Amino acid sequence: MGSVLLLGDSDNPDLVGELGANLTKTMRAGLAVAHGLVVPIGKYVGYGMSNELLRKFDELKFDKVILCASLRETPEKYEVIGPVGRNNLISAINYIQDNAKRRGEQSAIIIQEYLDGEFRGKVHSLNPYTGERSEILIEVKLWANNSVLGNDEEPDMILVDKKDGTVSLESNEEELVLEASEVQKLYRAAKKMEKILKTPVTLDWGLVNGVLYILRTRQINM
Repeated sequence: MGSVLLLGDSDNPDLVGELGANLTKTMRAGLAVAHGLVVPIGKYVGYGMSNELLRKFDELKFDKVILCASLRETPEKYEVIGPVGRNNLISAINYIQDNAKRRGEQSAIIIQEYLDGEFRGKVHSLNPYTGERSEILIEVKLWANNSVLGNDEEPDMILVDKKDGTVSLESNEEELVLEASEVQKLYRAAKKMEKILKTPVTLDWGLVNGVLYILRTRQINM
């Protein structure tokens, strides 16, 4: 095994950080995750590692990627950069690593294929606004070009009964934002990852050509 890992190689947060570990567990649960690479904690990207990264970038036939800092413990906010192409990959990784060093942190770097689809958002395995654990809350936005990085667009909300999966609230009453089958995929994904991680979770998700991808999996600290 080289210095650079494939995303999914390890679920050890001391090696790939908590976000990286959670994505590995998400993949092992059978949920779709954009494929990618991980620069492990403690590995600074210099000349030799740069060559390895660029070689694997080419092998995986990436066009553009999203970079995400992955600390040993997931903070409320984490650094995300992208989309980034091959020519800017190493400088973007060094930028994240240098920022983490200035903060006294050690961070793995998750490098994932940049996806572009119709809808994206978050699904919470509890209602984060009320703390109600019997509800699953789905947030939906249109997938604009900068969607992975987020913007100020207000999401549509779908509230789902956790026990039986019935929709109890749809913020856009004139037209359903998602198909019923898509709501059920998100509902099942949130329940599955909450069971695996043994804690409430938030999943960042995107729909690409009808396929549900999980972009990030995080524990909810209530």
